[in-house]
Amino acid sequence: MLDNHYVPEGYGLITNFVIFGHKVSTYSFFVGLGLLIGIIWFYLTVTKKEKINNDNAYWIVLSALVFGFIGSKVLVIIENFSLIIKNIDNLKVLIFSGKSIVGGLIGGYIGVRFIKKRLGIESVRTGNKIAPAIALGMAIGRIGCFLTGCCYGIETNLPIGVDFGDGINRIPTQIIEIIFCLILFIYLLYKQRTDKKLAPGILFQKLVLYYFIFRFFIEFIRGTEKNILFLSIYQIICLLGIIFMIRKIKREKLLWKTKKI
Repeated sequence: MLDNHYVPEGYGLITNFVIFGHKVSTYSFFVGLGLLIGIIWFYLTVTKKEKINNDNAYWIVLSALVFGFIGSKVLVIIENFSLIIKNIDNLKVLIFSGKSIVGGLIGGYIGVRFIKKRLGIESVRTGNKIAPAIALGMAIGRIGCFLTGCCYGIETNLPIGVDFGDGINRIPTQIIEIIFCLILFIYLLYKQRTDKKLAPGILFQKLVLYYFIFRFFIEFIRGTEKNILFLSIYQIICLLGIIFMIRKIKREKLLWKTKKI
């Protein structure tokens, strides 16, 4: 079955609930909540302390959201290209065919770099301030994935298995990812509060690096297709991202030490 966020009727644990008389998608609610927390965190910790004016803050947030959304869709479209083409007349398949955190992180990173360059504020580094909020937002978003029944793991006979509606007990990889993201959130927040010698933007780079490493390994027990040298497309992207981030972190640390000297 397509690893998506638009699931068949009856599939998933809690796919919808009612707020003030209105039916709300569980997945959309928790993803939206995660984004809202990230935006509020950005305005409270970045705009005030880094003295970014409201107009620039608006464009940074908007660029991160737009590029992040585009990036989150690209990998899913590639992975499910044949299915989407078959249903090209059904707009729901394209819009609700899932979103990838891997692609979203890459897209958001590109978007922020792009808009900062256009605004001439490349020297303003926000990564260390916003990184914990991104990890927390990812954890909250995965709650929606678990309740909706998407992004599931492979079949298992272990007691931890969860039946998302098709009669098969699967590894709840969403729960594993929620725990990982919460641990990552605590780690990044601790480093932000205690390490006074952090290179600018290093925490965001570590967030991406650690998540890509985690995602590469958890993909082995996720229900995604492994059709590229026994790896999924997400694992290939993660490997490339890991190499890129390791090199970037080393370069940033070296530059920061040089400036400090």
